[in-house]
Parts: sequence; structure tokens; C-alpha cells
Amino acid sequence: MARMAYRTTDRNGTLYFRRVIPAELRPFMPAPWTGKANWTKSLGTKEARKAVQPYARCLSDCEADFTAAERAKRGEKPIAASHRRSAMPPLEEIEADVLAELLAADDAARTDGDARKQLQTAEERACLPHLEAIALGGRWMEEDFFEGYGEELELLHGDYARALARQNPQAVDAECRAFLRRRGLPIEPDSGDYREAALAVLRAHVRAYEAKLERHRGKVIATPAPRRGRGPTLSEAYAAWRSGSGARGSKKPGERTLLEADYAVRRLTEWHGDIRLGDLTREKARDFRDNLARVPTRLPGDLKRLPMRDLLKRDLGAYAPQHAATINKTLNILAAIANHAEAAGSLDGVPDFKNPFGKGTKLVVDARAEEKRQSFSPGDLKAIFGTGVYQSGERPRGGGGEAAFWLPLLALLSGARQGELAQLRIMDLAQDREVGVWLLDISTAGGRSIKTASSRRKIPVHPELERIGLLRYRQSLLDSGAKPDASLWPHVEADRTGHGRNGSTDTCATRQALRTAPRCSTPSGTASRS
Repeated sequence: MARMAYRTTDRNGTLYFRRVIPAELRPFMPAPWTGKANWTKSLGTKEARKAVQPYARCLSDCEADFTAAERAKRGEKPIAASHRRSAMPPLEEIEADVLAELLAADDAARTDGDARKQLQTAEERACLPHLEAIALGGRWMEEDFFEGYGEELELLHGDYARALARQNPQAVDAECRAFLRRRGLPIEPDSGDYREAALAVLRAHVRAYEAKLERHRGKVIATPAPRRGRGPTLSEAYAAWRSGSGARGSKKPGERTLLEADYAVRRLTEWHGDIRLGDLTREKARDFRDNLARVPTRLPGDLKRLPMRDLLKRDLGAYAPQHAATINKTLNILAAIANHAEAAGSLDGVPDFKNPFGKGTKLVVDARAEEKRQSFSPGDLKAIFGTGVYQSGERPRGGGGEAAFWLPLLALLSGARQGELAQLRIMDLAQDREVGVWLLDISTAGGRSIKTASSRRKIPVHPELERIGLLRYRQSLLDSGAKPDASLWPHVEADRTGHGRNGSTDTCATRQALRTAPRCSTPSGTASRS
């Protein structure tokens, strides 16, 4: 975080989050801030580097309280808490995994845990005759190491047992965080889920140290076998899917698909952690789907960057919901990632694996309720083509040079998407040799991207475009030395998907015209906004 505007320091150097509560909100703030002048909480550290995450949590909580106060002030009901499922695995699973890890570590300590055997050679110890002789090659505990190890076990077992008796999981907070981090699970120390997970980790420590002490007395205590493989993690499966099979002719996802996949995987990870595919059940997939449907579209940047669980705590009523087809597209990408892992044999060890995003997970889309593209009205078109670009030859900064003039006209008279038009090369505006008609070639040749495979087409150039000079413009580029495979719009920058960054949906002039255009109630025109 580049700036922490609400960070302060007390006289002892401890960092705090402190934000002034507006006077009009103070009577409506939730407890314990009701009537208070400041929302204040310790960040628990004196080091700025360590304060970043606590600060982010405080900022999120503070803004949520402000939102609740604003709703209360307006007389609105509080936002109902989301009935979300926890991303945590079952507590019994957490306890069993931690127990197995601790006993496996004990096995290693009893054979190879003596650091003297790892860090010293016989020659080095021979130079220090006052040191007690040890068998450097022996994979067992020397007597003095055995005694010290036993004392440590007694001490730690006592600490963990007292903490469990008090139901205080703070003794294993670091261990709990490490466990969750290794599994890519969200770390939310203030949540009830985190406390329950930490108590499971604490119970595992008590059981493990009891077993270690029994081992120390000579009793045979077996280390539990690790749980059966549950396949790759989501991040591992995604990385494999991104890279493809490597075979010649095999399909790799395009740049636009990768952007959508990044979003899908990020949201699923925020909801269920970096879960193993074998643990991703249909129930969890539907839970993710239902909550993803609550994430609105067209969010501002500050909300768009929030983790999904934090985002859904906000009042999002002002934003339009996602369309069912968009959610299904996200689910289809996740299904493709799981299918790729299954085809690669990565899930062979998971009995009866079924793609959690397969049949039965998708939302039913009502074709009758499909939103039609909003068309430009005659008033919109008058505003666009009444700008200085068309009336006085202006070329606005950021409009892509001549693209500011031609792209809206091409969209109007061809029906093509602006993203398709912005990617045109000089050679894509060509004359059919047989019939002599000039055509626009919309395809993926030359690294271009299109929305769907059926979007490939050739569009005749409207005679009006020929009359006003489109072909003369094309020839001027060639006369100036441009190659046929050069862009038809040399001043339009391409983004990472190949679309025009300053002309992919509409030009600078178009946006400016629509911001100032009066809203008309006349029948829609023939041009589409997308």
C-alpha cells in the first residue's frame, strides 16, 4: 500500500489506524463506535512494513461501519449478513493434517534432527577435544540431545495443554497462519472461521505432543499416513491449462480468454482458497456460483480490487447485477481447467472424480430475458457526427489520429464491432479480384482476435465510405511507405488483447459527444453501442 492516510503512532511508537467519524454519522455508528469521534484500532506493530495488512483490514472494516451508519441515518435496514459457506476445510481434516505433519517432523528429528551431525565433520570435531564424542554418521539421537529434546517436549506440551484448557488459540496463531497460507486459504483473524481453524490446530498440537512424549518413553506411536492425493491445486491446474499440451496444432487459450480466466481463478481462489481439484465438490462449485452472482458488473476500481468475501460485505445495491450468461462463461472456463487436468491424468488418483463445474452447475439463461444491445438514437448519432471531428477536421488528443474520423463511420455503415475495426490492417481492406468489390476482412489473421469463431466474415465497404475517401486514405498509407500488414490506424495503440487501446469500443470524440448529447426519446437508430 503506497499511502496509509489514517495511520498514526502513539507515544510508545505503536502504529494505529485512526479515522475521524463525521459528526452526522456518530449517533448511527455500530458498537463500539457509537457516539465516538474517531474510529481507532491498534495495528499491533511498530514497523510500517508489518502494518500493511492490518491497515488494509482496518480500512475495510471502517468503511463497512461507515456504510452501515449511512444506511441507519437514512432509516434503511442493515444489510443482512451473507449466508456464505466457509472456505475452510472440515475441522477434522485440519486437525488430522496438522497432527500428521507434527509427527512426521518428530520422526525426522529422531533420526536427523541433531544439528551437530549436519553441520560438523569428524575432522572439525577432532580439533575440539573438549566436546563430547558423538557418532556423526549415526541416524539416532545422542543421549544429551535426547534429554534436551524431552525437556522441550514437556515444556511445549504443557503450554499447549493449558492454552487448550483455556480455549485460547493464540499459542498457535503463527502455526495456523502458516497452515492456511500453505493451502492458499484466506487468513481472516477476526472471523469465527479462523478461530475454529486455530482451535483445530491447537488440538492437533496437544495430541501430537502427547504422542511425542509417549514415543519418548519408548512406546510405538505410528505416524498417520498422509491423506490420499486429491489432485493438483487450482493454481497448478491453471498453470498447466495456460501452457497447453505442447503438441503441434494443439489449441492454446487466446489473450482475451486468459484475461477472463485470470478473473475466474482469482475469484474462485478468494472464495475457496487454492483448493485441490479433488476437494472441489459440486456443492462448493454451486456455492461459488451463487455468490459470484452477487458480484455486480461495472464496479469502480476500488471495489473491483477487493477480495470477493470483503466485497460482498458491502452495500452493492447501486450496481447492476451480472448476467447469467456472464457467470456461465466464468464457470465454463473453470470447467475447461478441470477437464484439462483430468485429461492429463492429474486426477487419476482421485476416485470417482467428476468435474465440479460440469452439467448441473450452470445457471439457466432465459432467452426471452436476454438484454438487447442498446442502440444509438438519432440524437446520439447527431451528437457524434456533429462534433469538430466531422465539422471542422479536428483530431482530438487520444483519438488515434484518422481513426477518430473513420471508426465511428465504419461502425455505422458496416455493423462491425469497434474492437474488430480497430485491429484492421491495410491488407484487410482489399478488393475482391473476381467481382471488384472492396471488402473488410474480419478474422484472426495477423494475431487479431474476434469475439467468437462465427465472427469471421467479409463485409462489403459501403459506397458512401468509398465516396468520402476511405480508399484514398488507405492508398495514402501505402504511399507513405507503410507495409500491407501494417495497421490501418497507425496511431491507435494496441492493448494486450490486440484491440485498440484508444479505439477498442469508441473513440475519444464519440465518448465526448455522448457525454454532452441530450437524451432523445425518438426511435432507435441503426448503429449499435457495442
